[in-house]
Amino acid sequence: MPLQGRRGGRVVRTKPYPDPYRAAAERFGVATGACVAVEDSPDGTASAEAAGCPVLVVPSLLPVAPGEGRYFASSLEDVDPAVLERVILATSDRSFAQTSG
Repeated sequence: MPLQGRRGGRVVRTKPYPDPYRAAAERFGVATGACVAVEDSPDGTASAEAAGCPVLVVPSLLPVAPGEGRYFASSLEDVDPAVLERVILATSDRSFAQTSG
């Protein structure tokens, strides 16, 4: 369940604001840059990028344009822990291809 629409010190602003991703990273005690956001929409991608997360885009109904820090998979079936690790490493080492799949 996404973290959104909560009050009392929790997330109030939803996507495309960075709040949901920042709150999730804080909840797990990690930096947003160490998280991979798996997104399928422009608003979700914008939210993750604003929070500082690398983004793995799995296209759905709305297209997401290529961009720096955005990595693509054609399906969630193509995503495994090794893919997620490569996305995280690529944010500091741009040697990983930004468009795959």
